[in-house]
Amino acid sequence: MTREEMLTTIEILCTEHGKLNAIVDASFDGIFEINKKLQFTFVNPILCKMFQIEYETYKKYNFLKVVKSADIKKALKQMFDGEKKLSVLYFEYLSESKKKKHFELKMMRFDLRDAPLVVGIVRDRTEIIRAVKNREYYIATLFTIIKEMKIETKDTIYSLAKLVEIHDHSTGKHLERIEHYARALAQQYYSIFKERDVHLTKKYIEDIAIAAVLHDIGKVRVPDSILLKPSQLTDEEYEKVKKHTLVVGEALNSFKGKKDILSLGREIAMSHHEKWDGTGYPAGLYGEKIPLSARLIALCDVYDALVSNRPYKKAVSHEEAVKIITGEKGKTFDPAIVDVFMKIHARFNEIKARFNDHSE
Repeated sequence: MTREEMLTTIEILCTEHGKLNAIVDASFDGIFEINKKLQFTFVNPILCKMFQIEYETYKKYNFLKVVKSADIKKALKQMFDGEKKLSVLYFEYLSESKKKKHFELKMMRFDLRDAPLVVGIVRDRTEIIRAVKNREYYIATLFTIIKEMKIETKDTIYSLAKLVEIHDHSTGKHLERIEHYARALAQQYYSIFKERDVHLTKKYIEDIAIAAVLHDIGKVRVPDSILLKPSQLTDEEYEKVKKHTLVVGEALNSFKGKKDILSLGREIAMSHHEKWDGTGYPAGLYGEKIPLSARLIALCDVYDALVSNRPYKKAVSHEEAVKIITGEKGKTFDPAIVDVFMKIHARFNEIKARFNDHSE
């Protein structure tokens, strides 16, 4: 390399370094670098603002004196010992004004001239946490109103369920589709079995359709990082998802055993992940021990999940969804309900097209 080429290369590198510094300095996330002694070797201004440290003297600060966390201390030891290269953690921080902040921390180890360094990005998640807690408070309030004032209108039921649509992945017309799938399937079931099952009435069928929209309301307690994860869940994450079936059961415990919309909503929310062969959750119910309402909605929910895009998978065709559902006859689904579905599955396809979310 000639002297001129070397100077040009240095100039380019300096320019690119300046651009990178400008991006880092303007970031809304806190960015830092620490050495093996856990002393800051680099920070951007927003990190100093997050943790009330002086930008001019940041090198005198020890990271674990600023962020006191046993989990982070353990992760850093593993990273500097070479046991892991990447860590993602969540922690709370009490500011000088005594306000609790919630942060997400991503760290990666680098080796620069044989000296290990850890680079980290800190993202403020406080408003998201507050928003989730506000939704939980709103749901609790609505439950109280419903319970004490006996308000059980369709609008109230949808108000509850819509809060979960905001929290869950962007499912667009998901609730409307579930209601219409449920009504179509339950009505067909009623027309075939009304003479056999005396508790089947037209009102009961309509109540199931409306209560169906409450099936996933417990997901308000599932973190966005899990609901929106584009890859396979870990066993621990899956256990957290499974708990969403119990949330409504606890909140609506006083409605247990009653014959109304909220009682059905409770049944559906708690049992729509049970399977006919007993391999479902949360209670491992099997056969007709699973409430009819939940058996009906289980098929509707799976159909909609199959034909809709999700963060972790692409939609399948209606024909493929029908094939998958028939393959689960007697395993995931009540055989009689699969037979009913097969008589009217074309209506499901029509409902899907009618309430299509073009963003999916």
